[in-house]
Amino acid sequence: MSETTILENLNPNQKKAVMHTEGPLLILAGAGSGKTRVITHRIAYLVSEKRVPPTAVFAVTFTNKATEEMRNRIVSLIGPEGKSVFIRTFHSASVYILRRFGERIGIAPSFSIYNQSDQAALIKEILVAMHLDPKKIRPEAIASKISEIKDKAELIDGMDPALLINKNFPYDFSAIYAEYHALLARNNALDFNDLLIKTVQLLRSDPDVLERLQRHWYYFMIDEYQDTNYSQYLIARHLADKSRNICVVGDDDQSIYSWRGADIRNILNFEKDYLDAAVVTLQTNYRSTQPILAAASAVIKNNLRRKEKNLRAHKGEGEPVVFCRTNNEYGEAEFVVNTIMDLKRREGFKNKDFAVFYRTNAQSRVFEDRLRAENIPYRVVGGVKFYDRKEIKDTLAYLKFIANPRDIVSLLRIINMPPRGIGAVTVDKIRDAAERGNISEWAVIRDGLAGEKLPKGVAEFAGIIAQCRHAAEEMPRRKLSDLVGRVLELSGYVQALEEEDTLESRTRLENISELMNSVYDYELAYPDASLDQFLQDISLYTSEENPEEDADNRGNMVTLMTVHNAKGLEFPVIFLTGMEEDMFPHRLSSDTEEGIEEERRLCYVGLTRAMERAFVTCAELRRTFHEVYHNEPSRFIHEIPAELLEVREYYSNGYSPGMMMRKERHEEGSGPVSEYGDEPKGALSPEEAGDAGSESKFRVRDSVLHPRYGIGRILTIEGSGDNVKLTILFGGSSKTFLEKYTPLEKVSNNNFSA
Repeated sequence: MSETTILENLNPNQKKAVMHTEGPLLILAGAGSGKTRVITHRIAYLVSEKRVPPTAVFAVTFTNKATEEMRNRIVSLIGPEGKSVFIRTFHSASVYILRRFGERIGIAPSFSIYNQSDQAALIKEILVAMHLDPKKIRPEAIASKISEIKDKAELIDGMDPALLINKNFPYDFSAIYAEYHALLARNNALDFNDLLIKTVQLLRSDPDVLERLQRHWYYFMIDEYQDTNYSQYLIARHLADKSRNICVVGDDDQSIYSWRGADIRNILNFEKDYLDAAVVTLQTNYRSTQPILAAASAVIKNNLRRKEKNLRAHKGEGEPVVFCRTNNEYGEAEFVVNTIMDLKRREGFKNKDFAVFYRTNAQSRVFEDRLRAENIPYRVVGGVKFYDRKEIKDTLAYLKFIANPRDIVSLLRIINMPPRGIGAVTVDKIRDAAERGNISEWAVIRDGLAGEKLPKGVAEFAGIIAQCRHAAEEMPRRKLSDLVGRVLELSGYVQALEEEDTLESRTRLENISELMNSVYDYELAYPDASLDQFLQDISLYTSEENPEEDADNRGNMVTLMTVHNAKGLEFPVIFLTGMEEDMFPHRLSSDTEEGIEEERRLCYVGLTRAMERAFVTCAELRRTFHEVYHNEPSRFIHEIPAELLEVREYYSNGYSPGMMMRKERHEEGSGPVSEYGDEPKGALSPEEAGDAGSESKFRVRDSVLHPRYGIGRILTIEGSGDNVKLTILFGGSSKTFLEKYTPLEKVSNNNFSA
């Protein structure tokens, strides 16, 4: 492909970034500015025009989906030689290096990769051994804390982990931490943090390996640089130290993952790390309209720690950003769903064109309820993903143990799955014998216990694994799909589900069938792939959040997701909801300026997902932890100039009615109106009510919260004992309930003061 072809349809700054091939380069890529296009065209330019061998290019990004997209685009530009470019995620690149050179630091090439579920299973075993109750001390929480410690720069730089551990734990966390790593080593396994940390250790400790890698790769491209943590920063720094041909691409305004180790200083300090660095800023946005960009820019410019940008919309003008304040979260949901229906009817939008963003997952419920009420299909990003479903993890555990028989986590998952009469006592005997003999548990299972008879299920399991390992040794002559099918057959897993013959078992069989489909797809893409490669790719893939790849989420549906999950996506119409103080910015991030700045970046990310329309909403009242709070609009709303917003108010009077009449009814009224709406005729005053319902814990005019209908006011109380009836006004209508069977919470009137 000619230089002209590679550079065509690029704007001047994109061309400048593509053609700057030597020395350190920082590409500041504003939202929607064609970042991936620049990366792929730059790699194509290096290979096609600068005659750089494709194998000399090292490119990393953060998701498997992004690597595939990048690879496909490069191949479309320069043909088959584009397949030879090294394009991986950081974790995949680390696996590549450690498989080849890890033995230099004591890591066997066949190591297993433990994801979060595997970590939790290992930690559960440690807790049981330490006589701690895993039901009281969640293994997942300990795994999260271990990961948090491993992300710290001090640990990577050699500090004793004991010095980084909070001493206020109600248990010996240091002992758990030490045993966890001892078992990882014994199991020949690494967790995801280890993949990066061990690679840094290798590059630092072995100059020969580092030199070999630097001779092999000498052009480096790091995507999403604002999301790199300290380990990733060091890997890139060490590898590029000799050639200094390092190009990093990112947007400091979209750095929103500090909670999982990302360090914005990596991109902000690039010009300090490389004093001769060139900087190219991509400022033409091809996604959003100018009013949306103007609103987003007005918010983000309030951050102090950032690099200045001035985004301009290629599309030009469009509709203003709408800011709507509603009476409560139910009114907010009603406004959002009514707007969706209105835009579909009037302007031809489809369900899949809409996305509803929220700060926390707990906010999704009211939107789900309202969408269901209107029969609008939707998908919620989150929940149990395909590869986290039990039957999928069981099948993969069989494959992992076949590939690495020292993998104790996988062994413990499958040894009695399906049930074959192997209980905890037998497992303990096997583990004790392995520890005494300093051998693997698999060796004990395979060879038996001297002088002691094990249940026949153990011999049965040993035979299954032996046959499966024999089948695995026949690869690549035997297809991967044949092996997986053989494992499912020999293990008895499918047969057990078929014999169970319940709705749940049939669903699990369908999921296993879908897993087989993924194996077939993998075979087509990688005909010569080994079992190790397949498991490696699955482990790396399942560490990511990849909602749009879920089979259950395909089709014409409204999308609900947290703003964090929205990064990298785009939708014609977005709703940025819950824009209230203590909600967004979140109360846990409001204590520090760094926390507020990251929340502001998160708001910026949310707004810049919009292609045509953006709606921002907040609720005056919101229930949190069984309390109802009066909320002020988010400070980020106040940062947007009034002339950029179309301001609306919406007061629910239907669905789950809230505090006030609709605004239009209030304006049309001929006199003062109760903040709750007109009282129905015949309602009793407290005086008229007299002693009626004196056995109730409530009183007339009390404000109460109903789980379905929201906040209302008690109009009458009648009856006694189990027959106390409450008539409650919700918005413009009243409903009567038996108090005994109605879950009501009393709401302090202080919560309603503005």
